[in-house]
Amino acid sequence: MKKLMFVTLGVAALAIGSQPVTAQAQVADAIQAVNDAIVELTDAPGLGKRTTVDLAKRWGADRSVIDSATAKLQDGLSKAQSGGAGADAMRQLKLAVDYGKARLHKEARLSAQGALRHLCVANQDQGPGCDTVPKFGSYTAP
Repeated sequence: MKKLMFVTLGVAALAIGSQPVTAQAQVADAIQAVNDAIVELTDAPGLGKRTTVDLAKRWGADRSVIDSATAKLQDGLSKAQSGGAGADAMRQLKLAVDYGKARLHKEARLSAQGALRHLCVANQDQGPGCDTVPKFGSYTAP
């Protein structure tokens, strides 16, 4: 009887202990999805030359790129919701998704950058993109 009680308590403790790891993994996946969307929504770099970009590559203002980034932001939003992200991150992600659906790529990128900052703070600055997200001021695109 005692062995059964110890086994039951051990399984319950294992189940409770694994939940925060899953939530943290969900937030890390949300960070990855949001960071990928930010990279996609970033405009072409100006190199100071006559031809500034690779003409074969699609950049932030292209409709298919905006649609792809919006899908990634939507995925990040669902993962952040299941991971228990903060209200500020959720609000910024919802704004980014709405801007993406309206095909406003710069506004979507800026809202996604704000959401990335809140997600990184919630995840103790661990994840891709957390090392380059600004603590304050304007954001320089990756």
